[in-house]
Amino acid sequence: MFSKVKMCAKPQLVLQIAIILLLPSVGHANAKKLFVVTTTPDLRYFAERIGGDKVTVTCLMHPRQNPHTVQPLPSFAVQMSHADLFVCVGLDFELWADQLLDMARNPKIRRGAQGYVDASIGIPLIEVPTGRVTREQGEIHIFGNPHYWLDPLNAKIIVNNIAAGLKRVSPGNSDYFEANRKKLIEEIEEILDETLKLAAPLKGEKIVAYHLTWSYLANRYGFKIIGQLEPKPGIPPSARHISELIELMKANEVKVILKEPFYENRFPRLIAQQTGAKLVEVAPSIGGDKGVNTYRDLLTNILGKLVEAITGCTTKRKGE
Repeated sequence: MFSKVKMCAKPQLVLQIAIILLLPSVGHANAKKLFVVTTTPDLRYFAERIGGDKVTVTCLMHPRQNPHTVQPLPSFAVQMSHADLFVCVGLDFELWADQLLDMARNPKIRRGAQGYVDASIGIPLIEVPTGRVTREQGEIHIFGNPHYWLDPLNAKIIVNNIAAGLKRVSPGNSDYFEANRKKLIEEIEEILDETLKLAAPLKGEKIVAYHLTWSYLANRYGFKIIGQLEPKPGIPPSARHISELIELMKANEVKVILKEPFYENRFPRLIAQQTGAKLVEVAPSIGGDKGVNTYRDLLTNILGKLVEAITGCTTKRKGE
């Protein structure tokens, strides 16, 4: 489980002052538009698609940022103080969010309020710990793996949750949001069909990943993650773990090591050299890699790079 961000009294005062000072300069560019704050670029994309011209959406995290090391900034609290809707991944993905919600002093977006959307509600979670959770298990997610947006079926649930939130805070625009929701759901169904065909060569393949980011993706598209560079979530690999992982990869003829751009390259490159596997680095969020501007782009970029690494055949995204 992530370590909670600790903020002493003085930084809290700084945040409060920042909110007051910046109050006149931020907020609705258009008073008729809802101001939506999301934690991730993926949630921002879905909120923009559903909200259309009725919303202005901003997100707090950079698409190539390690979500486990986000530092809460005064600007985060300022934006949240103006929000009509706040959308988060939920579970224990954003441990810093509750502190910022307190600092924002915006009753509309507190937990349980109409303007608070936990996008994880209704997601069939995987890798939920059983038994007692301790620090010795690393930065374990106590509610289950929160990287659920990489499965299109989960994306449909996210869309439904965001649409429900928008309808709550702006019931007069419910029909508009519903029409956009239906259109986006249909598009995601098309994306699922397209990507299942694209990912067909991955079915049954065994790969190694750096972190648990890719579990939902693997489950949906039929490949298996048989090991991680992290011996435990958030724990750097030891020499013994690397040696054991190399032997595991050789025994299983693993062709790919999959990693995010915000993790270091030294150990993955070493293991790739020792095993002959290809190192595939790809961002798990919209906007993280060049040209990845939509949810379709995100999935085809990740899956295309995996297929290319395994088959040697280059794939192209739709529209290229």
